[in-house]
Parts: sequence; C-alpha cells; structure tokens
Amino acid sequence: MTDIISNAAMAAPIPDAIMGQAIDWHLRSNAMGEAEWVAFVDWLEADPANARAYDRVAADDRAMPAIAAPLAPPAARPLLPRRWAFGVGGTAIAASLVALLLPAMLPQAAMPYSVVTRPGEQRTIALADGTRIDLDGASRLDLDKTKPRSVSLASGEAVFHVRHDAADPFTVRSGALTLRDIGTVFDVTRAGKRLDVAVAEGSVMFQPGRDALTLVAGRRLSADEGLGSVTLAAVEPAAVGGWRDGRMTFAGEPLSSVFAAIGRRYGTDVRLAPGLSDRPFTGMVALSGGAGRDIPHLAALIGATWRRDGERWIITPGAAPTN
Repeated sequence: MTDIISNAAMAAPIPDAIMGQAIDWHLRSNAMGEAEWVAFVDWLEADPANARAYDRVAADDRAMPAIAAPLAPPAARPLLPRRWAFGVGGTAIAASLVALLLPAMLPQAAMPYSVVTRPGEQRTIALADGTRIDLDGASRLDLDKTKPRSVSLASGEAVFHVRHDAADPFTVRSGALTLRDIGTVFDVTRAGKRLDVAVAEGSVMFQPGRDALTLVAGRRLSADEGLGSVTLAAVEPAAVGGWRDGRMTFAGEPLSSVFAAIGRRYGTDVRLAPGLSDRPFTGMVALSGGAGRDIPHLAALIGATWRRDGERWIITPGAAPTN
C-alpha cells in the first residue's frame, strides 16, 4: 500500500459500514492492548478504503474545536477523543507506532543461564541487585537475566547474602521446593532429593505458598522430597557456610551428605556401602586441605574402613586399617 493518497481518492465516497469501523477503532485506540493493535494494522491493510476512512476520522477529530462544556454528541458522528493525529499516510504511521509499542507490551523473553562449578572449584557470583552468592564445587545454579531476584539451585551448595527488598523478595528454588528471603544470610544444599537450609542471619520462609514455615538465624531445615519429610534442628549461626573456610558442621545428617560435601571440596568420588549412607552424623569436620588425609580420618571417626580404587574412595563398615 502506498503512503501517498491523491486528493481525489481521499474525497471518494466511503461506505457507511467502513466509516463506522474507523470511528470504532479511533474510539478504542486510547486503551488497546497488544492483540488489538495487531488486529488494527491488519484492518488498515486489508482495504485501501479502511485507511482512507481512518485518516478522515482522524482529520475530523483534529479539526474539531475545543468545547467549554460537555455536549451531547451528534447522532450521526460521535464525539471523538483526541488520541493520535493520523493524516494522509495514516497506515504507515499506525504501523510504525505498533512497531514501537509492541516490544513494551510484549512479555520480556526469558534469558536463562547457568553457573556450574567443577568439583574442587569455588566461585562467587555478584548479582546486579547487590546480592552475593558463594557457590561450592560440583554445584549448578540456574538464573534468568529477566528475573534477577529468582534463582534455582539444581545441585551442590551455595551461601546466599541477599540484599533484602520487601517489595520484591529474593526466591531460591530447588526441585519442587521454594525458599523466600526475609532479609538474611543462609546456606542451601541440594543432594538428590534432599534439601538442607541453614540460616546465619535474618530469616527465610520455606514453601511460602503452602507451609510458610519461617526459619530464623540458628535454625536449619532438612527436607526429603522423596519421603515428603521435613525436620528441624539447631545450628550455630557462625558455622553456617563454614565450608568456605574448610570447616563443615553437621547435625544428624546422613553420612552420604557428609562425604558428598567433602567430594565437592576436593573433587573426589566417595562411595559408601548401603549400610553407611543413611547413618546420621553430628559433628564438625575440619579439612586439612588434602583428601588423602581427611577421608581416612573421617572413616576412622565413624568406625569404618576405606580403600582406594583408582580415583574412587570406597567406605565400608568395619575397622579402619592400621597402616
């Protein structure tokens, strides 16, 4: 469709039905949504008479004098609100306006990305809102640039130092479980179906849309999605996130979680016999900096034996070797 319309074409008669449609579009133009703008452009381009009708309606609206008091609109021509000044070439102008307005009206497309650490690697992530995340080894954190106040811990462990915003709370998801910040520093661990949360400062809400369980500083929560169980325990706030300094504190956690934490730190593969995996462990493990010293030492503490199979450590019940 050409943008230049001759005076003769502009003066040609336009069917009443098309004029009525043009008036209707002009009346609605002040509050049209995305779908209506697209339909409007389709209507303009469907028939040259449609564009001429809309141009004529817009021109009449511009020429209408200001009035001092409300008047009843004439029966044949409703009073038009002043919206856009479309003249000759209104189709092209309308299409340009749609091109400009649609990006603002459309939902912003997701921009997901992930931060993954290798076993033995630690990384700090600084978010634009001032939140800091310390990520342990063998961990994966999923983020979205369009949702900077929401992250997902797929696996591993992270300490969150959240800049609190009551109007836009920070959310951590892991599996089907959700945590909401209430102004805090907290540690989150994901291993299989198990989620562990320990709060150092402030408080965190667990499952805000359902359980709405608030954890304050000095409390920890363990949730098993497979069993559907949730347990609570006390924790020393200063010990939360101690893995960053080589100090790991456990309170009734299964040995599988303890050795998984050591594996994240050293990048080692530790396998536990079935009889040991679920045995609870309480205590602090001070890492020396070498898996060759710490794994045998921990095995001896729990009354177990160990052996090396290449790069793999295997822990089984029984007395530790004497040499």
